[in-house]
Amino acid sequence: MVDEWIDLHVHTHYSDGMRSPEEMVREAKKAGLKALGIVDHDTVDGLKEAESAGQKLGVEIVPGVELSSQYKGMDIHILGYYFNRESSAIKDYLKKFQDERFVRAEKIVKNLQKIGVNISLDEVINKSKGKNIGRPHIADVLLERGYVETFQEAFYRYIGYGSESYVEKFKITPQEAVSLIAEAGGLSFLAHPGPSISDQMIVEFAKAGLNGIEIVHPKHSQSRTSYLQRLARKLDLMVCGGSDCHGGREGKITIGLYVIPYTILTEFKEIIEVKRSEIR
Repeated sequence: MVDEWIDLHVHTHYSDGMRSPEEMVREAKKAGLKALGIVDHDTVDGLKEAESAGQKLGVEIVPGVELSSQYKGMDIHILGYYFNRESSAIKDYLKKFQDERFVRAEKIVKNLQKIGVNISLDEVINKSKGKNIGRPHIADVLLERGYVETFQEAFYRYIGYGSESYVEKFKITPQEAVSLIAEAGGLSFLAHPGPSISDQMIVEFAKAGLNGIEIVHPKHSQSRTSYLQRLARKLDLMVCGGSDCHGGREGKITIGLYVIPYTILTEFKEIIEVKRSEIR
């Protein structure tokens, strides 16, 4: 039945999404999903709003986060679920990351000004609406001011990797991200591992405590999903998946199109209960 399906990978305007947590929960309700995972980039600020909407609309909210990391020059994202949001390790990291995002945005704006792109940091801050500031907000300003014709052009012309105004971001390693989530009592998953992510890398992250891998994702072909599912079984890893929906920035709402069975969430809860019982 449709209400036995879930999407564990959705973003809101608290990071780089376009819609509020409540709007995303409403989309999940409309799609007939039983549960929705909110995993904003490096922030948990939208979770309370999502949980309130979920309670009101009858959609179970799976609290999460998507931590940014880097491994041998590659951007690696680690999903965390059901961790203690009051953990000092998580709170300290998220505060540090938020501060560094602001510094990065400030540097990018200064670089743009040097090449004649006269936008201000205040404009970018206004676009972020007090949320986690990032390059998508700079792209929105560039689009609004007429410096580019599309959101994508802003990245490849002005603020993407290799462009004149690009600034490296604050990074931790995937192993450190996994450790942060574990220390906070949560479950960690490697997000959307494409073909560039070798099996050996996944083995290495698993040795560091990674709990699972994301096997269902818009960027995964059916053959890639099947391969990752077999690999997860071989390595005794859990699996997760979802739409990675950002609320329409990619052209449409994809909540409900990339789903996994609710039974997977049941397994999450069983593992979390074991973890917590060991701590007591």
